[in-house]
Amino acid sequence: MTDPSGILQLQPIAVRRPWGGRRLLDGFRSNLMTEPPLGETWEVSDVGEEDDTFHSVVTAGPLAGTTLRSLIEKDPESILGSAFDSGVPARLPLLYKFIDAAEDLSVQVHPDDALAQKLGLGTWGKSEAWIILDALPGARLQVGLKEGWDVGRLVECARSGEDVSAALQEVAVQRGEIIELPAGTIHSIGAGILLAEIQQSSDVTWRVHDGGRPGLDGKARELHLDQVLMTTPPAHPSPIPLPAAAAGPGWKCRISQGPFQLWELRGAFRGELPVDCHSFSILSILDGRARLAATQERLQQGDVRLVLPASCPLELDCDPQSWILCVSPLQGQS
Repeated sequence: MTDPSGILQLQPIAVRRPWGGRRLLDGFRSNLMTEPPLGETWEVSDVGEEDDTFHSVVTAGPLAGTTLRSLIEKDPESILGSAFDSGVPARLPLLYKFIDAAEDLSVQVHPDDALAQKLGLGTWGKSEAWIILDALPGARLQVGLKEGWDVGRLVECARSGEDVSAALQEVAVQRGEIIELPAGTIHSIGAGILLAEIQQSSDVTWRVHDGGRPGLDGKARELHLDQVLMTTPPAHPSPIPLPAAAAGPGWKCRISQGPFQLWELRGAFRGELPVDCHSFSILSILDGRARLAATQERLQQGDVRLVLPASCPLELDCDPQSWILCVSPLQGQS
């Protein structure tokens, strides 16, 4: 059973974090009934097995009130399309979220697929990409190790209580930039950054350093240095940030390898979405307004939709201020 329109509107899931703020609550998630610090909103999620807290729920149409997980389990091919692999449990392979970093996040790393499977942590590791929505003056990311550093030396530094920032490459960022982070990349989001994140469907995070900050329960948060030692930085990391897209109208493919494909659109446009008819896609309006021809629904900044397989051709009519993402899993990467 699926929505006849082939497009699902899902309820954002509020995730409080000790480093979070209130910009999401003051912005396009003002309707969420939660208290700050709000660090993340999970917009499209199928994460978790025993706990359904992070299973997205449909909010409109004939399937309103139904979890995404239950829809997948009833008819996986209609939701996942080519991302459905009968050899593993039917799960959505991607997670899409917004992140508000009012304070620096921990220095952390995520396993790749092979390591996650070896350790029994699930089917997927966690490669991800960030799309910078806003950055206060001086806001910076830490991405990757400086020359002369390796994971072993980094962990030794963390164990001795030294400042690990000397090991990390820092980069100033601004609105509109895209950062690709393959699994195994040591990283941290700096204070003052608001971003969208597309990632593999995993919540495994291994902290290298957290500055002794307590969690929401008042207790110090755990470090995972033994696990960090098991990770391997990517052999060929992407430029930070990715080079700017070529000028001109229409969709631009910004990431075309790894577990997902990311398309970006800026400015006025009338035409088809770059969706794969054999797979699902995630559509996110980061700025401006757009109208879906199939449903005549008018979308605005902050709106996110899950587009089901076989929904194409799907046409979009966008205004000149539009900034839109369309993400889908890559074949063979589910």
